[in-house]
Amino acid sequence: MREFDTDTVRMISLFESITEAEVRDCVKSEDGSVVYFVLNPGHAPKAVGKSGSTVKIAEKMLGKRIKVFEYSPEPREFLKNLVPRARSVEIREDKAIIRIGPEEKGLVIGRNGKNIKVIREILKRNSGISSVEVR
Repeated sequence: MREFDTDTVRMISLFESITEAEVRDCVKSEDGSVVYFVLNPGHAPKAVGKSGSTVKIAEKMLGKRIKVFEYSPEPREFLKNLVPRARSVEIREDKAIIRIGPEEKGLVIGRNGKNIKVIREILKRNSGISSVEVR
């Protein structure tokens, strides 16, 4: 289930008015410096804009870095949207296993696991997947 505080609702509203893209979910990084928007299917190109111009405007207006991901009701497809570097994705009930090249593992996990924490949170809120393993 997705619940939003007042600040998140404000960010979603501003982002939608700038980009004209429909936001399904919004998650902030632990330090609040990055905002992750999960968009309804087909809305990512609108949000990014030509050469990233639209998302850059939104970043200036919000004063934060923005990352956008496109939602898919199919969990494997959604996970591939979240982790484009994944070589393969396997879903077992509420667990996802992502296979990644060894040279990219650090990028996907992030310093102190910050990237994988966000991926887990987004998946839990939108697909019911509660566990993610990177191999």
